Amino acid sequence: MSNIQYGNRKIAFEIKRGNREKTVAIYVNSPAGVVVRSPELIGEETIKKLIQKRAAWIVKRQELLKNQIPPATLKEFVSGESFPFLGREYRLKVVKSTSEKEGRCELRNKRFQVEINLSLDSGEAEKTIKRALMDWYLMRAKEKIQARVACFSRQIGRTPKSIEIKHQKMRWGSCSQSEGIRFNWKIIMAPLSVLDYVIVHELCHLIYPHHSSQFWQKVQSILPDYKRRKEWLKRCSYSLDGLG
Repeated sequence: MSNIQYGNRKIAFEIKRGNREKTVAIYVNSPAGVVVRSPELIGEETIKKLIQKRAAWIVKRQELLKNQIPPATLKEFVSGESFPFLGREYRLKVVKSTSEKEGRCELRNKRFQVEINLSLDSGEAEKTIKRALMDWYLMRAKEKIQARVACFSRQIGRTPKSIEIKHQKMRWGSCSQSEGIRFNWKIIMAPLSVLDYVIVHELCHLIYPHHSSQFWQKVQSILPDYKRRKEWLKRCSYSLDGLG
């Protein structure tokens, strides 16, 4: 962990390097955490200068998150808790039976219903319920994202060579040099309008690799209100992290 001095405040940041990185990108995803993704060849002193240049924005963003993000709520995975799906909250109902062995999740009657084996102790039950929910989300994410990618690909005129749905700590989506696109499965918890923004964002990177004015013009041509959707993701992304 490195840091710079900005007035009477220290800004700590972590550098993550990768061969696929083309430019330096700064992420402020918590009141204290700053992550810098950088190509291998850019030195730490150059990165510090970039952090110094963006220090005012970083501090403002950290204060905004500090004021808006509520204390993290640790899920217990018990009946009555709520979990989001496409922007709506659904309560969990746990059903115990002698027939279910692995744990199975369904969205039924506006509830997440998870069936587990009656013999599980509390620790095993929690793990089984969490795994069943994650499996359900992942399946729905694959179905919905693939369908929306196909829809917007026709509008944009570019189709990715591959689509991956997986867990990504820092990103909601990413586009590789080989024209493959990855999505964080948790984005399926967000409203459909926000999911569409992430999809369009990555599809437009197939044409414009960088965040140039041309890139944002292309995004806006597909989603005229993209700024509102982007802002929701900045302000409310914490709400999509209930499963850890």
